[in-house]
Amino acid sequence: MVKHFGEIAKLSSIRILSSIFSLALPFYEASPTYRIAASKLRRELGKNNNEIKSRIQYLKKLGYIESFVEGKERFYEITLKGQKKLTQNRLIHPSVERPAKWDGKWRVIIFDIPNKFKSSRDVLRLKLIELGCQKVQESVYVFPFECTSIITDLSKMLCVNNCVVIMISEIIQGEESIIENFLDNNVLVKSDLRRDRNK
Repeated sequence: MVKHFGEIAKLSSIRILSSIFSLALPFYEASPTYRIAASKLRRELGKNNNEIKSRIQYLKKLGYIESFVEGKERFYEITLKGQKKLTQNRLIHPSVERPAKWDGKWRVIIFDIPNKFKSSRDVLRLKLIELGCQKVQESVYVFPFECTSIITDLSKMLCVNNCVVIMISEIIQGEESIIENFLDNNVLVKSDLRRDRNK
């Protein structure tokens, strides 16, 4: 399911984890750590400070985040346990954030999964449909927005990542009907179809 920025109004534990994950700069060079300044997190969530503090304490108690002070600023950091929880939630309820503008390119997901992994194949199909992908041929699905990360995580969880290929294409035969279907399902909007969409 495509989520527009700021669509989730309810302040939930998963939203806080997601905000830290998406807003933080991962220090890939040193470690797979996701951390964010407390002030930046409050601005992003735009919620009552006491409510945020309450949720933060709850997440710390569960071991999903840690806090520390550096200079005069407090930071929150997702723990390995928190990253696993966030990944698990993303796989149970797969979604992508809609960019401000479609780049006009198609993400084509192709899989060739043996019958011995039929249950994994069926789950992958269901999750692709839940995400909003369209089936164009047997075991071939298409989506207009960047979705490599979530599909890679899904295929790894299902132990079929070697059977799944994701490609980017600028043209698909019969894309007019594909576009109409995405419009009907509110994945694409009319403004995405402007001629200058790639600029």
